[in-house]
Amino acid sequence: MTVSGSSTESTIEPRPLPDRQRAPQGAGEASAATQHSVAAIVASLHGRTGKTLLARLLADYFALSGSRPLVFDTDATERTLHAWFPYDTVVVDLGEVRDQMILFDTLVSRSPEARVVDVSHHAFRRFFKVMQDSSFAAEARAREVSPIVFYIADRNPDAYEEARVLRDRFDECGLVLVENAFVGPVKDLTRRSASYRALEDHDLRIALPLLDRGIADAIDDPAVSLSEILSQPLSRGDFRNTTVAGLSFEQRADLRTWLIKAFRDIHRVIRAVEQRAPSLSPADPLI
Repeated sequence: MTVSGSSTESTIEPRPLPDRQRAPQGAGEASAATQHSVAAIVASLHGRTGKTLLARLLADYFALSGSRPLVFDTDATERTLHAWFPYDTVVVDLGEVRDQMILFDTLVSRSPEARVVDVSHHAFRRFFKVMQDSSFAAEARAREVSPIVFYIADRNPDAYEEARVLRDRFDECGLVLVENAFVGPVKDLTRRSASYRALEDHDLRIALPLLDRGIADAIDDPAVSLSEILSQPLSRGDFRNTTVAGLSFEQRADLRTWLIKAFRDIHRVIRAVEQRAPSLSPADPLI
């Protein structure tokens, strides 16, 4: 793959990926040859749309599914996603060609591991330009990687225009429109726009209901694991295993209900994208 005019055969020493426990020698090669994987790209044209929360949900979804995901945080300043997954996250600066190479080479690699990318709105256009120029989508498909763009549209017409452009430009990827109740209802001006109407029949969608403010504040704590919350039994009398300090039983129950809906929707759209993916030969010369 070529990124910004530089071959990925560069002699630049790559930034090390997270040090994680490796499978026995040979086991990873066998599974990588037989399993498909997902590269989930979370993006939004504007900030404060809940994008990083969605990336966090995707990482926890894959963890609960038995696949320890590799996570990329493209906000080298805030590093919010990295705070939640410090041992599985690579922070990249998309203003650096070296980091672009690390990111896209890893995303396109044939591997059973899921990958999640939180694309900062500051790097939005740069990311998708590199993605287009490097023919990432076609190469990913050839290596049995399913690229899926989870795009959060907000209230404004330009957000839907960008969604339409992404759908048309990257037709080899699955485009999932995400409607987050946190950003508020779509403007009337937006509903009348050509781009909004062009996407009305788009069937790959998920909706994130509004989360209670107290719950949202509690789960902002980097020590809180959403996957652990969902996997722990819910009991009025047993607070020993709770990871969300200060939440009542009712709040914890509401959070679990919210998470279950979100994970079910994520599962549904990922399976839909995988079923629509074109059949590619495993004998493809890309390695």
